[in-house]
Amino acid sequence: MSEEVVLRLDRPTATSLADLIYNIGEHQAAGMPVAQLSSDDSERLGRVLHDLWRALGVSLPYGDVPGKEPRRRI
Repeated sequence: MSEEVVLRLDRPTATSLADLIYNIGEHQAAGMPVAQLSSDDSERLGRVLHDLWRALGVSLPYGDVPGKEPRRRI
């Protein structure tokens, strides 16, 4: 079994993440525009990304911990 990465999210953050994943899927599948994030959603998802990169042992692009640079797929 591969190593698990677990993040705990509060409900508003989980909702923001689910909405973003859905919107990106619709964008990929049908070209639907990706809606602009609110400031609150952007901050929430920024914290998720920060926590995820740390859990993966990847340094943050703004100089967090030494290590690999994050892979940018876009």
